[in-house]
Formats: sequence, C-alpha cells, structure tokens
Amino acid sequence: MNQVTSLTKSLDILTLLGGSTGGFSVQELADAMNQPRSTVVRVLNTLVAYGLVEKTDRKYRCSVNFETWAHKDRHQLHIQRYRKTIEAVARETGELVLLGVQDGAGIIHIDYIECDQAVRVAPAPVTRHNIRRNAIGKLCIAQRPDLVEQWTQNDTDFADELNVIRETGIAWNREESVSGMIALACYGYNQMPTEPKIAVAWPTQRFTEKAADEAIKAIQSSTINSKYTP
Repeated sequence: MNQVTSLTKSLDILTLLGGSTGGFSVQELADAMNQPRSTVVRVLNTLVAYGLVEKTDRKYRCSVNFETWAHKDRHQLHIQRYRKTIEAVARETGELVLLGVQDGAGIIHIDYIECDQAVRVAPAPVTRHNIRRNAIGKLCIAQRPDLVEQWTQNDTDFADELNVIRETGIAWNREESVSGMIALACYGYNQMPTEPKIAVAWPTQRFTEKAADEAIKAIQSSTINSKYTP
C-alpha cells in the first residue's frame, strides 16, 4: 500500500469503529471494507501502536485516547484526567511535576505543579521543547519506531539509551536542555504514544539518586492507584 492508500484505509477503519459501540473483529472490518484481512491487520496494528485504537476480547474499538485526540480542547481533558495524579506526585516529591505530551516534533507541558522551595526549577508551559533533549520526549521517541529510526541514525549511544528506556519505562534529562536541572519521566495511565507522560525536575544541587527512586515510585504508584476511570 502506498501512503495515500494507507491513510485512506486508516480513516475508513476509524470511521467504522467510531460509529460502533460493540467494536469490530478483524474479519468484520475486512468484510465491511471489502479488503483482505492482511491489509486490515497492518492498518490496525499501526492505529493500535499510535494509541487511537484498542483491542479487547478480539474486538477493536476507538480508544479513550482517540476520543481525547479528536476533541478540540484535548489538552484540557488531559489536565482534568491527570490533575489529582500530578498533585499526589508533587506531595510525595516536593519538586516540580510536569505533565507533557508530544506536539509535532516537540514536547509541550500542558500542566505543572511548582514546588515550595527557595531554589526551584522554573516551568515553561508555552515552550515547545526539543524532543531529543527532553525526558518526556525521549519516552515518546522510544515508543515510535519511525522516530527511533530518525533519531538514532549515526548515534549508537542514543540507540542504546532508547533500549534502556523501553526496558525500564524511565527516561532522563541530565542537564541536556537546561544547565543546572535534572529531570526524569515515566509513562502516564498507559504507554500509548498519545497518552501524556509525567516528569519530575530538580535543581542539580538538590538532586539525589534516592530522591529519583522515590519520584519513580510516586509516579508509578499514583498512576496505578488513580481513581480516574476512562
């Protein structure tokens, strides 16, 4: 399939799934689209990987992320979903907590909670951050094979770093974007590329590996125990 055909098939599938409450099996989609199963499977795999479609009990449906992605005020919906979670992380860590999403070739912070410290990291909510030098950005790259290929050409060290990120679910920014700041990021409620990620940032003078371990536990515990129901 060429790129135009692939896009058309993706839109056909999203149109069918968007109009169904019960979902479709692969065969039902193939019959409805008059397409080979192999074609439907390839397109579905891409939509699932991107986080717009989910599979449950052999049925495919549009995901919660699709509903949010298609909403005009999608960032506000993410903020509502995650506010209590990042508040919990902020209470546990006492540091700047950031909620970020991929936006084109960059990362934007859509919400944050500042720490009550004399020396603090300043948030930058209106800035599009470099995806390669941002902890949340590295998580986003690691989830997308196309971005991995783009960013690891002639950079074996970064390829190795992305492998570790995929294994651990944790990404770091050790003064790569801002001198005097260290940040780590973890997944949000799920690992879909369209799902927000959570980061904690420290001034280097206050950072310790113990504090980082506690922040990771706080993020993971808060996302698992969140009362939010999609």
